[in-house]
Amino acid sequence: MNSFNDNFKQLNSDLGNIIDSFFEKYNLLESPIKIYTHLDADGLSAGAILGKALYREDIPFQITVIKQLERENIENIALETNNADNLIIFSDFGSGQYHELQNKINVPFFILDHHIPQGISSKDQLEKIDEIYMETKEWHINPYFYGFDGSSEISGSGISYLFAKKMNEANIDLSTIALVGANGDIQNQGPNKSFIGLNAKILEDAKQQDLIEIVNDLNFSTLKPVNQALAYSTDIKLPGLSGDENKSLKFLKKLEVEVENSDDTIKTLMDLTQEEKQKITSGLVEYASLKLDIEPYEILEKLIVNRYLLKNEKKDSNLYDIGEFSNLLNACGRMNNASIGIATAMGNRNSIYQKAQKNLKEYRKSLMDAIRWLKEENKIKEKDYIQYYDGEDKISDNIVGTVASILIFDENEILKLNKPLFGYAKRKNEDAFKISARAHKSLVKRGVNLSEAIRKALKVSKLEALGGGHPPAAGTKVPTEKINLFLENINKVIGDQINNS
Repeated sequence: MNSFNDNFKQLNSDLGNIIDSFFEKYNLLESPIKIYTHLDADGLSAGAILGKALYREDIPFQITVIKQLERENIENIALETNNADNLIIFSDFGSGQYHELQNKINVPFFILDHHIPQGISSKDQLEKIDEIYMETKEWHINPYFYGFDGSSEISGSGISYLFAKKMNEANIDLSTIALVGANGDIQNQGPNKSFIGLNAKILEDAKQQDLIEIVNDLNFSTLKPVNQALAYSTDIKLPGLSGDENKSLKFLKKLEVEVENSDDTIKTLMDLTQEEKQKITSGLVEYASLKLDIEPYEILEKLIVNRYLLKNEKKDSNLYDIGEFSNLLNACGRMNNASIGIATAMGNRNSIYQKAQKNLKEYRKSLMDAIRWLKEENKIKEKDYIQYYDGEDKISDNIVGTVASILIFDENEILKLNKPLFGYAKRKNEDAFKISARAHKSLVKRGVNLSEAIRKALKVSKLEALGGGHPPAAGTKVPTEKINLFLENINKVIGDQINNS
């Protein structure tokens, strides 16, 4: 088995070949490069990185953001480009659809993606992965070709960053945007929410350029009043405090933490001194040990995390902490203002940033409303091996996946973590549901692979939609009248995965 460095060296070599091919083909063109990317934080980060890199080379480009790269999208792209003088880059998708792209797109294109390639159900299918690599390596970069896990070690924006850096070393400053994208895809999965694999290598680039600061901090929102941050922390559930701002405020005051500013407003985490943070840490460890009967180290693992701060951003902005930055980009994409997110990630500020902040506020409200509705109306249903919900007229297809992520990855009390969650919502102007699936890491360890499961369930249901993603997070589209059939079949497939692992 090759080492990490050997695999990275091969990846870098292939990137060099692809960039040579890119410039060779570009020099024959007269029209802008077309970039197609996904609308989530990772996709917008990827698009912004590519846009910035091309801008620096004086190469004209056009970025188009789409919800998913489905057959209809591919056919539309083919209609737009096949009779024109075009060169296309697909970022943060394309690997799961490369057969269709080969068959439909007649102009040169490149895929920069991190999802499991089409035809692969597991990263352990080394022979099949190698076949796809040999077939597509002249125009296709994917971490699985080199032994890296695209669900945890590098995101779509990370692949786009490596492409941009190989194009011009000056693009090393875009490393921070790649980390924003990785955070958006919940890839800070190492100890204390650290980055691993190729993401750790990208982090080293950012540190080398003195662009980022890593601090050990309380696992709270940096911008909310500290009592709200404690009450609504998604990683730490404490009986008597979680969900109750007033009790959380009383708890902090009992610890003799000065939580109020001179104007009687409540301080944020960023306003607190290191000594005050230490008081909160000690107090919460003691409280959790008594209330939950768990060891101090267990609560500390969730309570103290790595926080990544961007040195070139203002400390009181949503762009200072990469977690807040990725939330802002996700909000722009999900609230149908992806261009604002891309412009922000490319460095545009002032009025653009103000619009992005407005999107974030509306987005957070829509998520809170959705989760409250699911909980109060008891909308989450169960089968033997899955749990699911219909967004009805309360949850749009733009946020159905984010809601599922919050419920699963934040270990929300209204879910059972031993079953994957399938959320679905009606697509606008379409007689179909968008389906987003999420599985807790404990289920993935037991053999659940949502990307593979969805593809199998589609096949058994005789549905032609494309589906895929990663073992813990995947999605597809299903005709409205076929939703019950799909749910029955996905329940059976998940059952097989669990029982046969």
